[in-house]
Amino acid sequence: MSEVNASDTRPINTIDDVYETYLGAKDEARAGVEVELAFFDPKSSDLDTMTVCQNKVVKNAANAACGNNFIRNEPTSEMLEVGSVASKPENLGKVLNDTQKRIECLTQKAADIGLKRSYFQHLPDKTAKQLLSNLMDVDRYQAFFGPPRDDMQGVAAYFSVCKSNQVSVSYKHADHMIENVRRLYVLTPFIFTVLDNAAPFNEGQRFTGNAGMHHRAALGSRGGVPPYVFTAKTGEEYINSHIDHVMNNPLFVYYNEEGKLVRIPSGEWITFNELKEKGLNTATNYYFSESILWPDVKIAALKDAKEKVINHRYEARMIGVGMHQHQTAAILIAALAFDPTFARGVDRLLAEYGFSLTKPESLKDPLEKAYKAAREHNLQFMDIQYGNGSMHDFALAFADLVEKSYFIASYDVEITPFLGICRTGLTDSKVNAYLFDTLDKAKTFQREYDAALFENPLQSAQMVFEKELAKNPAFSTLSSLI
Repeated sequence: MSEVNASDTRPINTIDDVYETYLGAKDEARAGVEVELAFFDPKSSDLDTMTVCQNKVVKNAANAACGNNFIRNEPTSEMLEVGSVASKPENLGKVLNDTQKRIECLTQKAADIGLKRSYFQHLPDKTAKQLLSNLMDVDRYQAFFGPPRDDMQGVAAYFSVCKSNQVSVSYKHADHMIENVRRLYVLTPFIFTVLDNAAPFNEGQRFTGNAGMHHRAALGSRGGVPPYVFTAKTGEEYINSHIDHVMNNPLFVYYNEEGKLVRIPSGEWITFNELKEKGLNTATNYYFSESILWPDVKIAALKDAKEKVINHRYEARMIGVGMHQHQTAAILIAALAFDPTFARGVDRLLAEYGFSLTKPESLKDPLEKAYKAAREHNLQFMDIQYGNGSMHDFALAFADLVEKSYFIASYDVEITPFLGICRTGLTDSKVNAYLFDTLDKAKTFQREYDAALFENPLQSAQMVFEKELAKNPAFSTLSSLI
């Protein structure tokens, strides 16, 4: 969750006061990755989560070792976020290597005090209430969720239960942004499904859909797919609509004259535009309002060393966490942004499946149906409808395009797990559902698995558990297709 510079008191009266920060990075466009990891105590009887005190020890140790404070807090104590360097597209390998090193560093510092990284992207046995009982003592998180407002319970559950990867691109210019943002929204149900690494349980109960998508639905108008995805004709139009969204986003917290957070009582809201009446239409409150929009492809601020917003990026937020997901997503999203031939091929493929990006107004109905099918897949994973075809058939064709990308050719080894998933349909979450069909099995595996698995990001669950899957004739047939 993005931090905000609480001392930026510049008045923001109109779109013109912020528009320049949305113009893009031109030839300085870069990409980076953020990875949210959950930690627990494998020796405790109930797999107790990392505490607030332990969180501070691990974070400080990892930052001392990694440098530059790239290990950051999230609202609840069991979670820490790894941030990578951001590099130009030709240096994406540096991003992948840097991210992996920081993940390994953080995981080792946690292990040094007896903690273990969750194999799954979430903690399948822990409820939102349990996780929120260990809220970090950070002003922002305490104001949000200490405790959650009655009408913010769903939002709090999302931020505590769900963990994800996020890939950011500082776009070249406004039209480059809208082209990629719109494409990523249409791909979101596919990306959610193919990169998921959840157990078939959520908050301790059997769950047969996509838990991350389920919790995100609680974000309402501050999450999901903004309506202007379907109406904006140009990047400029999209930016104008986004700024209007920010200025009219219902706030439950804002910064007062002294730069302190003020929490509004349950059931009451105030927008940035309404803050003008209080003389609090500051840059701090504008960028704060922007920071608490959490759509699946977010427009987010870029800051200088003094925390002043100088530009913007788009951030793909629908990515699961596992062995390969951070590098798979970085490669794919960077390729879509910086390999025009690959991007055009994906656009043609999407059009074949009923998603015409040249007719944005036509996308709303098929995309809503695709979201619903992915969110409620009922353990069918990629064997669901996607547009006018099946998601697995789409994945097969998408994999063929990936292999033809000149950009991705530099990462042919790194992209192998993804190609295998597309061609077999064996997402990590599908393998998890087969191997860990009871909560006790999932918890036992959490306790006993060798965390060295995560030292190799060139593997999927299907690759790791090939022998176990081979015992099932249906799975062994699929495995032979790789």
